[in-house]
Amino acid sequence: MPDVIDPVRLVARLAVFGVAATLMIVGWRRGWKPSLRVTLLTAIGLRVLTMAIGGDFKPYDLNIDFHRAGINVLNHRDPILNAPQTGWNYLPTYAIFLAGNVFIERHFGVPWMMISRVGPILFDLGVVVLVGLLAGRKHAPAARFQYATNPLIIMVAAIHGQMEPLCLLFAVGSFVLIRRDGPDLTGRRVLLAGVLIALAISVKTWPALFIPALLIGLPDWRRRCRLLAAMSGALIVLFVTMPLTVGTPVRQLPKVMSVMLGYHPIVGTFGWSSVVMWLHPVPTAKLLHDPFSAAIGSVGSLLTLVAIAAAVWWWRRAHPVDIAMVSASTFQLVTASHGVQYLSWAMPFATARPTRWTGLMGMALSVYAAFGYYVMTLVRNWRQLAPWYYMASLLVIPVIALALPWGRRQVSPAEGDSEPALAGAVP
Repeated sequence: MPDVIDPVRLVARLAVFGVAATLMIVGWRRGWKPSLRVTLLTAIGLRVLTMAIGGDFKPYDLNIDFHRAGINVLNHRDPILNAPQTGWNYLPTYAIFLAGNVFIERHFGVPWMMISRVGPILFDLGVVVLVGLLAGRKHAPAARFQYATNPLIIMVAAIHGQMEPLCLLFAVGSFVLIRRDGPDLTGRRVLLAGVLIALAISVKTWPALFIPALLIGLPDWRRRCRLLAAMSGALIVLFVTMPLTVGTPVRQLPKVMSVMLGYHPIVGTFGWSSVVMWLHPVPTAKLLHDPFSAAIGSVGSLLTLVAIAAAVWWWRRAHPVDIAMVSASTFQLVTASHGVQYLSWAMPFATARPTRWTGLMGMALSVYAAFGYYVMTLVRNWRQLAPWYYMASLLVIPVIALALPWGRRQVSPAEGDSEPALAGAVP
């Protein structure tokens, strides 16, 4: 490996990765079904160990953008209006949580890079439990253990300290709430599911990908309208109360809304767009204002919307958990804007209802992510290596496509009556 800063640290990181990967692979092959307590202890151990060996890496968003957002909210300042462009583009849900982290940092002396990762790790443990509930009683132990030992999931929470674990906690929770039909699917459960998916979207907008699957998971349009009403109401409340929660001037609310709706990540770091940007490189400092990269982003956004709509239609009679996995995976296949943490979006649903190739997908995504989190952060010439790393995603994309539930485009009658099955599909 060229220009490695510290080979010892690299070996330590890869050793921890190897432990998690081995547990996931062996557990998959041998069908391990440990108790919830053993699974959670394993999950905690792997995440704490990962944070310890990779904690010296300071991701820009976690170290700068998230810290600034927490400080702004703690001082009752709008995190969008008081951040540079792309620094913060979301409703204040996660920023309020970050304000609590800043308070702990200031008053108890806990280092930011430690306290800011504790929350994502705890949220991730919650997702481990929910994956078991989503999988159903028979398959819960195996599904929980697979998710708990997935190196990709561990790195996103324990090294990158991202919002994804909280997004998935709310989103997967919404599916768990509506996983039963009949008298158990009460109006209260539907309303709460709508609130949970709204909270997921308020943390970061991408969980909106799961709305079609949730709607398909409900048996009639009355319940679907109820879920949409609860979701819309919760999002409206979170937005209009921003002057109270984070000090947004009322006259600035339209501007804040424009920023949130207009946000998209920087292009060129995954899939086909990485090749285009390699052939036509744009300096990082100019990406936000470059017409070419803006055009690529626009094309990518349109392509992504069309592809996801087509995929949802193709799988419209499938199990809603499969549809959720397909929606998130289709984004990975065609998007022009990407971050490594996005690879975790489909994993709870894929783990709860695996296909023959789900294990291969989990391992491929983990290896790709590990190269970014563990290797690229230790080399001096990472700017020269970055385009090749981004284009290596072209090797991952076929594995994602292979792991889609191609043979499960329709819920079987027996499955529709089983415990983990959701309500049904749109005819």
